[in-house]
Amino acid sequence: MTPTILRFGKPGIMKTANPVYDFFRPELRDESYAIGDVYSTAEVNKAQEQWDILSNPEKKKYPYLGHVKLLSGTWPHLRLLADFMEVSTTPLRWKDLSTTHPTTSADLDAEERKKRTQDRDERACRTNVTVLRYLVSGEVKEMSCKTSNELVAVLDGRCVEESEDEGVSGRGGAVDECKLRLYVVEDLSRDVIEALGSKLDIEPAFFREHIVDYAWCNIRDRWQDPPNLRVAEGHRRWVQLRYVTARYYKTSKEFKEGVKEAERFNVLRRPDDDVNNKAVWDDREAIVGITRSRASFWLKKGENGKEDVGVLLLDPTIQKGTPLWYGYRNWEPTPGINTPSIPAGPHRTSLFQDFIYWAKKSPPSQLMNPSSSPKTNTHMPMQTLLYLICSEWLTISDYIRTRIGIIEWEISNPDHFLSKDFGIDDALKKLHVWRRLVPLYREMLTDSLQRVFRTPIHDTSTTITINSNDSIPLPTHSYPPSLAPTSTHPIKSDFSRALSYMEEYQQRIDRLTSVVTAIISIEDSRRSQDDNRNVARLTWLATFFIPLSYIASLFSMQDDLSTLGRTMKIYFATAVPVAAFAMGLAWVLTLPWVIGVMRGLGGKKAARKG
Repeated sequence: MTPTILRFGKPGIMKTANPVYDFFRPELRDESYAIGDVYSTAEVNKAQEQWDILSNPEKKKYPYLGHVKLLSGTWPHLRLLADFMEVSTTPLRWKDLSTTHPTTSADLDAEERKKRTQDRDERACRTNVTVLRYLVSGEVKEMSCKTSNELVAVLDGRCVEESEDEGVSGRGGAVDECKLRLYVVEDLSRDVIEALGSKLDIEPAFFREHIVDYAWCNIRDRWQDPPNLRVAEGHRRWVQLRYVTARYYKTSKEFKEGVKEAERFNVLRRPDDDVNNKAVWDDREAIVGITRSRASFWLKKGENGKEDVGVLLLDPTIQKGTPLWYGYRNWEPTPGINTPSIPAGPHRTSLFQDFIYWAKKSPPSQLMNPSSSPKTNTHMPMQTLLYLICSEWLTISDYIRTRIGIIEWEISNPDHFLSKDFGIDDALKKLHVWRRLVPLYREMLTDSLQRVFRTPIHDTSTTITINSNDSIPLPTHSYPPSLAPTSTHPIKSDFSRALSYMEEYQQRIDRLTSVVTAIISIEDSRRSQDDNRNVARLTWLATFFIPLSYIASLFSMQDDLSTLGRTMKIYFATAVPVAAFAMGLAWVLTLPWVIGVMRGLGGKKAARKG
């Protein structure tokens, strides 16, 4: 479900200026099930036949895809990954990639078919992978792969740069061995999944959990991922972190361009307008978009002295707009005044580039895990990822604090801080957005803390549970080690701080909701009182004119117009005293002591009947 975009109108009315995103759009609902739902097997099978690529002569090119399709018979939730690989993006976009008409199945014109085929092929082979090799000496070597063939060559050990590095001696002539090889992937594509999955034997669920990021699913959705039992996750070799990013768009046009840019990603991500951007201090055209994101880290322990191998999946970064407040804070200490040169900072153009920058640098001593050595610390990539994600969480926490503070000012001083185009009801609608989002953010942070800092750290002999001093023996088979830092790592306190902020915000939002609801009720009561006063005035007028109308009806029986003057004199001489008597009687009946007497008489009459 997506939030509305405001435009100015009558107070108390939230209108939409952009039909692309709205809370409810029937056409989006229909498009979601255009290829069938989870219960429409025939429709889904028909769509899968259209995008099937294993039936072509090049079936041998996709052994991992074939493996996933075979597994989907026993593990149905993996079928979405197979569909993703065959469509080359989320199956919801098949209507934009199919070369036939969605309803008539007729072929499109040649130019459109060529355009869609090229788009599908480009998505399928899209590759942006950087290989980081962590050596024993502490040096980190970087190599980029821009095509799937380059990636396969690195995976097969046929890379020239890699062969030249082998046997390089470190200090004292010792061979500078590689302790960890990390594949950092931006976005996902069919060829990247096929290469990594088949060469490294990666569990399909690792990719499956990364391709979509829904906050919740309808009961008809095929992409719902069934929850797994924590007790059954002991064999997992990956950890996933969910987080949100905020981006500032100067105009609604720029926001729409950002939405279109996100649609070019293969993974399903989108920026949502938070409907809180029409405060007094805001630029009336600006929009803050919030995007739910994921980062997935997989690790395979090397056997017989071989290097460990890791895969990190990162989301692409929307280039339109600007990071909120120009992005996260540089966590490195500033150099002294006598430093010969100021070091270059991160690129801040994308999460992918920033991770590469930080992953190649040795973190400051105060940020290091106290139990690890800088030269052999294979936890460095995971720590770098945690720093970046935690920085995003702290930024979004500051943003929520800002918006809640603005709403508090609008409530306490509506004449100064609440726009004249909006009413107090709109403050409640803003709060409802955060009432829905903050609990979701709490869930995401809690899940990260549990998976990263409370999950077992596997070893070949024992399992060390974080926050526990006891060691629990593992079964006979061994699990690869996790790159998650221990509970003593300083970054855990920052995640806990972000979680405490969310808990505090949720309490403030609940209190503010009660206050705003009470204010609205008071205003409704005041309006009701005003309405009652108006009704009372109308009642007095009716009381005055009813006798006049009555007497006029009596005198209307006069058919001699020559006597009309005399009739009018008699009319006023009779009607005015009668009207005055009626008004006086109505006034007397409204006196408190008269009302008390009438209530007493009514009570006595009821007692007699009883």
